[in-house]
Amino acid sequence: MALSPRRFHHGLFHFSNNECDSNTTNNTNMIDRHQARILAMQALCQLEVLADDFMSQLDQFLADETDHSAIRDYARDLVHDAWQQRKDLDSAIQAVSEHWDVKRMAAVDRNVIRVAVCELTHRPNVPRHVVIDEAVEIGKAYGTTESAAFINGLLDAVKGGMKDEG
Repeated sequence: MALSPRRFHHGLFHFSNNECDSNTTNNTNMIDRHQARILAMQALCQLEVLADDFMSQLDQFLADETDHSAIRDYARDLVHDAWQQRKDLDSAIQAVSEHWDVKRMAAVDRNVIRVAVCELTHRPNVPRHVVIDEAVEIGKAYGTTESAAFINGLLDAVKGGMKDEG
């Protein structure tokens, strides 16, 4: 599915996430990490354009997108971690990117990968295969026709270079 802006948001683009189904079941204590990951990717795209100025708008952006505080909290944590650690994340991505400069990757792909690498390296309680599968699905929904395969390949390589914990 091609990137489909729905409206301008905070002076930049906003993506429709109508494709997003909740990955929660009957347990209301579980959060929809899929939606949180999408929001984190969107926020990181905006941060790339607006820089740290967008951080002051992050809470409002998240509140505009979901009423669920657990989703906002998880997305906010991912955004803060990925933004603060982006140099390290980009180095890990670059190390496995043959013939691709991280800065030249499509913004959606780059930020989907950043969110996933952040989870892979900073959220040991989240199964690695879930992180990768989610990133591939988000890439399919918001990236180009090649995004899913590109994201999958890079994340498999990142995962392969990690200690086998999950």
